[in-house]
Amino acid sequence: MKPAIPELDVPRFSLAERERRWGRVRRLMERDGIDVIVAPSNTGGRDGLQANVRYLTGMGVNSCPVAAIFPGEGEVTALTGPVPYTEYWLGFQDWVTDVRSKFFSEGDAIIERLRELPIERGRIGIAGLAAVPRMPDGIVSHGIYMKIREAFPHAELVNATHLMDEARFVKSEEEIAFLERSVELVEGAIETMIHEARPGVPECVVYARMLASMVEQGGELPTMILWAAGTPQPLTNAFMPTRRRLQQGDIITSEVEAHWGGYVGQVTFTGAIGKVPSEYAEMYTIQQEIIDRAYERFRPGTLISEFLNIGEEATRGTPYESRMIMHSRGLGNDAPIAVFGTRDERIRTWRIEENAVFVIKPVVMTREWISSVSWGGSVIGDSQNAAGESGAKTVCWGDSVVATPSGARRLGKRPRNFIEIG
Repeated sequence: MKPAIPELDVPRFSLAERERRWGRVRRLMERDGIDVIVAPSNTGGRDGLQANVRYLTGMGVNSCPVAAIFPGEGEVTALTGPVPYTEYWLGFQDWVTDVRSKFFSEGDAIIERLRELPIERGRIGIAGLAAVPRMPDGIVSHGIYMKIREAFPHAELVNATHLMDEARFVKSEEEIAFLERSVELVEGAIETMIHEARPGVPECVVYARMLASMVEQGGELPTMILWAAGTPQPLTNAFMPTRRRLQQGDIITSEVEAHWGGYVGQVTFTGAIGKVPSEYAEMYTIQQEIIDRAYERFRPGTLISEFLNIGEEATRGTPYESRMIMHSRGLGNDAPIAVFGTRDERIRTWRIEENAVFVIKPVVMTREWISSVSWGGSVIGDSQNAAGESGAKTVCWGDSVVATPSGARRLGKRPRNFIEIG
């Protein structure tokens, strides 16, 4: 008799949540005529590109590669690497018992499991094959695709990305609770920043202590702290800090994420070492007005396109401009996403549903900022090189919010203020 596998002390969902998800995905598979979904591993995007795997299995953390084979009926299979060992994953979650170590041979392991299913002439859905929210060309390797194609020459291979986007969009109460906890970790990291950021302190030290505060509270790695600090204000945030020492008068902008059980809450803020400059205060007042309008509009039935011009309406007659940034929150790389615009008509006409969770973070900027930053051709005109004009300023604030019939409900609790430090 094998000894019992100890349950690891990590965040986990109930079996009822598993049945809700699996039932929803299988209903969508039946609608679309898909016999099995293959979700290959991909730990890019801070594990966000592996979100479908974690959604179906509850497995995957800190860039551990895991793949999932999800049949329309029968046992769900998770394929893992050699480290950590299988028993670890069986203690990490209780949704999937068929956990197989593939030892750096994922494609072969996928084929082996698929051959156990009656799909020789079936329809195989591949999650991530194309039209991934931030990776429109897909995230599935050519090698894995070709192995499936060659092993099942009479099967039809189809893209299952949109199906999984649809399944994951509306959150359960358990998912919302995980997102709320992740936002709590983010707000703790922001409080750490307020306490630690002082003139003379290297920005990498502040960043490290923010990150440590989240890990100490059970937050997962990897996570994101987009960061910029300087005088004059840097044009864009970066994924890592420098060793530069903070100075009095620095403007700080940051997008902070925490992962709780894989679920990614985000808060965006603007602050200053010292008092907020008057022009920034004026811009911030407008930004908060845009937030109010967007929050009021964040109800079931509203189209994404109905949010895109709120900033232009609010800044009309001022020396500033604004564009909307908003995107779904969940396990990472969630659809839909609108950054200063939308990629296609599918996103423009996407309707908000009750219990959808987004981060809404409109940007208010000077016109010099627009002429100094290139966003390609899909955002604020044609693609252009950064001109680096002086006077480029921008403010942004945003929280993760839940759609309700009466508008947005914030998951965070911090004041919606321009942060003044010291």
